[in-house]
Amino acid sequence: MAEAGILTVDDLLTLAPRRYEDRSRFMTLAQMACLPAGVKGTTLVEVRSSRLLRTRRRGLTITRARVSDGSTEEEVVWFNQPYLVRHLTPGRRLILFGCVGGGGRRPDCIQNPEMELLPQDEGAEASVHMGRVVPIYPRTAGFSSRQLRRLLHQALAAGAARAPDPLPVELLRRRELPERPAALRALHFPADKVDPAQLAARRTPAQRRLIYEELLLLLAALHLKRQERRRAPRGWTCLPAAETDEELKSYLPFSLTAGQEKAWQIIAGDLRGPTPMARLLQGDVACGKTAIAILALLLAVKSGSQAALMVPTEVLALQHHARLDQLLASSGIRVGLLLGGRPTDAARRLKAEMAGVEPCLVVGTHALIQRDVRFGNLGLAVIDEQHRFGVAQRLRLAGKGRQPDLLVMTATPIPRSLALTRYGDLDLVEIRDRPPGRAPVRTEILPRSRAESAWEAVRGAAAAGQQAYIVYPLVDESKSSDLAAACEAYVDLGAGALAGLRLGLVHGRLPARDRQATMAAFTAGHLQVLVATTVIEVGIDVEDATVLVVEHAERFGLAQLHQLRGRVGRGNRPSTCYLLHRDGLGDEARQRLSVLKKTSDGFELAREDLRLRGAGELLGVRQHGSMGLRLADIVRDEEILQEAREDCLKISTADMPAELAQAARRRWGQPLGLGSGWESDVAVGSRHDHP
Repeated sequence: MAEAGILTVDDLLTLAPRRYEDRSRFMTLAQMACLPAGVKGTTLVEVRSSRLLRTRRRGLTITRARVSDGSTEEEVVWFNQPYLVRHLTPGRRLILFGCVGGGGRRPDCIQNPEMELLPQDEGAEASVHMGRVVPIYPRTAGFSSRQLRRLLHQALAAGAARAPDPLPVELLRRRELPERPAALRALHFPADKVDPAQLAARRTPAQRRLIYEELLLLLAALHLKRQERRRAPRGWTCLPAAETDEELKSYLPFSLTAGQEKAWQIIAGDLRGPTPMARLLQGDVACGKTAIAILALLLAVKSGSQAALMVPTEVLALQHHARLDQLLASSGIRVGLLLGGRPTDAARRLKAEMAGVEPCLVVGTHALIQRDVRFGNLGLAVIDEQHRFGVAQRLRLAGKGRQPDLLVMTATPIPRSLALTRYGDLDLVEIRDRPPGRAPVRTEILPRSRAESAWEAVRGAAAAGQQAYIVYPLVDESKSSDLAAACEAYVDLGAGALAGLRLGLVHGRLPARDRQATMAAFTAGHLQVLVATTVIEVGIDVEDATVLVVEHAERFGLAQLHQLRGRVGRGNRPSTCYLLHRDGLGDEARQRLSVLKKTSDGFELAREDLRLRGAGELLGVRQHGSMGLRLADIVRDEEILQEAREDCLKISTADMPAELAQAARRRWGQPLGLGSGWESDVAVGSRHDHP
């Protein structure tokens, strides 16, 4: 259970059922056969016979069982679940949830239903699993739905739900929410009279109360985190605006836009304030966030502190380092570069310099948060493309200093509901406008059978002295996938559609030296076409690139496609993005791509991406350190989130009730690093740089 994140009885009690089955009235097999196509039903049957078939097709097994409900017999089929045959002994009773047909070759049988085995003698436990509305849980830590149901029934019967309620009584009354013990019982064992539609929509009073509680505890924990930060003293003194701001801006080869100027004034005000800054700067692709980061980094170094810029890839780190080196050539500030891999003499010298107290500016990848990296005087930590990192990495970098200022940036705009929960401990500032002179990017959506139009555009761009990107989802072709891959395409295009052009290849598996050399050649204009994986997704800035071709665009999310599209249109020439998709595109994928064609507003695309893909997939729960809501869903429960936010703001004006604060710390303390400053107990393994 602990491996699945269930450490306490309360963790078990807040394990949400995936769905519910009304087992107070089972269907007969004959009734199931009359259901509309695709509509599932629940039936109680007994096994008559079973057998396992191994087919000539490699890896395919078929388990067949003949079952009866006492009046009708039906065949049930499961694919690639050979272990089932051991349990399907004659006389064994089963609960099946599925439908007759399912679109396969055998429309007269039940295909791949969910199944629950019943022992021959149910005894006193029968009322837990039968004759009522019962919860069906996601498989957790190897426990079946039946085992979890029994555990939860025992826990509730033993009074485990009678712990102190963390919600103030006045909140329960105002929001008309049930008390916690009753809500937990109704979550796991709803009354027979409950509205099935409300139950399926997660809108029963019990479900609403527990969703509200989870969101309120998260917002309360984020408020405690902000209070904790604001009580901490600033570790360095920032130079006043009159002495520095005009000098800082003189290093930039352009004037700030109105949006950039507004963002800079807010961030500079934070840096000169009495407590450390913790701010999220978000804006659309190519809006100029990096310029604001440069000003902040310069201000920290000129004020006598150390500053660090952490980015997700080596390619982006090298580009930032080269740009800063060029811009600051006349300032006397040396820009250090720290990458992963084997330590070099230069890296050892840089680490020694960082461990001292002299001002310095360092650009790096995950290498900056490794255990052997020390900062003697870190005043400002900037994280670029935060969506590619996790909460733990953010806390670990900030933990390298004594309460440093923290600036987090993302070019993948986040809907406010997500920002509230994922980055609620950070103050938000946005840049909405774009630098003048940037050309619009036209988006074309084509099936792969019409790819010649895209290759013609690439050839035309090369003939005009411009450049192009071609992006693939994979590095190499896979036997289990029909997706085109970068390495094979590089060879095929060079010998076919793009013969005679100067092509380069870059992907995450290339040795760092080769990757750097290829990117440098493309940036300098020596290569006309760059064939790549999504290693070029963020931060790459080549003004002469005017054509982007994305193969298998249906396999990417909206935010990622928008990021890729941002690699072109960075100069004053009109640019085009070609999204190639497989023939026979599904409705959802077609809808996603059509949204991208209609708008270039990253904020609008982010809202649509959240609606289409959901918060879990959008954030990448495993990869990017999302804190993991158990009951709430940001898309579905946005209204409840707003209610919780309103109430949290009212609570925070006075002292937070002790029960609410304690519950918030228990639930969210570790993911947020709450209660220990910027330090986090979340271990960050020694990861290599990734594409």
